Amino acid sequence: MKTEILSKSLELLSKYPLCDSCLGRCFARLSLGHSNEERGKAIKILLLMEIDKAIKEHKIEDLSQIKEVLYNMGEISLTLYKNYFNDEFQNRSCYICDNRINEFKENFLKKALEKIGNNKTFVLGVKLTDELKNREEKFMVENQLFYYESIKNEIKRDVGKKLANMGFIPEFDNPQVELVYDMEYDTVIVFTKSKKYLAFYNRLSRGIPISSWVSKGGESLESLLSTQVVAPYSEASEYRIIDDYPLIIENITEKEVNLQGFHITVVSKIAGKELSTIFTIKPTRRLYRVTVYSDEEIKEGIKIYDKIYDIFIEAKDFKELREKIKNYQVISIDLISTVGKSRLVADTYIKKNFS
Repeated sequence: MKTEILSKSLELLSKYPLCDSCLGRCFARLSLGHSNEERGKAIKILLLMEIDKAIKEHKIEDLSQIKEVLYNMGEISLTLYKNYFNDEFQNRSCYICDNRINEFKENFLKKALEKIGNNKTFVLGVKLTDELKNREEKFMVENQLFYYESIKNEIKRDVGKKLANMGFIPEFDNPQVELVYDMEYDTVIVFTKSKKYLAFYNRLSRGIPISSWVSKGGESLESLLSTQVVAPYSEASEYRIIDDYPLIIENITEKEVNLQGFHITVVSKIAGKELSTIFTIKPTRRLYRVTVYSDEEIKEGIKIYDKIYDIFIEAKDFKELREKIKNYQVISIDLISTVGKSRLVADTYIKKNFS
């Protein structure tokens, strides 16, 4: 390949199936004024031309070498594939977005329009699932993609443009409404022009979630406080949380709240970039205390009663924890502590509040 961009694209498509948008986003900071979908499609067309030229000039003797690349390009390579191969073409889903990026944008726009009401000025936010965020970060770092743009930025920008074309006005400093698309629950969280406060909480009870939409008709912290509450990251509602986890709470007057096993410390008013930053910082590692029942002695555990043991397990997320405890008879799980910038943020705000 004759340029670094084509070489890097060929390297990526040799390993990953990528849709036009996700390939183009690898070079999003180059050639301003084009969409990531346009960048990705242009790269793929040029790659197809180079591959076809190399075949015609007998520079590729073993055509099986290019099969993976053509599969990973997707439908755009179908004609060239059929020209050189007789077997069936493999349709593969994008490694990053699972071919759902346009679906995410459409869902966000639809739900944003349902909730924006009479507010004219707005700002958008996107909360990725932990799985997508971790996959994207690993993809960017392992492949040294210096011009990469996060999928959440593309979603915010494209949905924001469509809202602007409908007459709504983007306003980053003092919007009437903030709309945050939570991809895990496919819902839009609405922050109206109200005071938002950063708080940190511990949860010593089990079974009470943070948000009303996951409470399945039962109690939630949001319903108990009678105000909007959003957690930048949390744990399953059946886990107790000993560490200090952040919350964004609207219009709360108390500095300290003890409610149904939640201990909440409100530390400061928060807005703008500071608010956005809180949503991007999550623990890199988490330490859990898992109480289990075992007929056999668990040497690495602490025996607390008869055949009941406490074991301490470090994991980066829920998925890794579940994998590590799948062979145990689990009684309960507690989040004990975290490692990463999130811990530093909590320590800084809490110390500042009580100094």
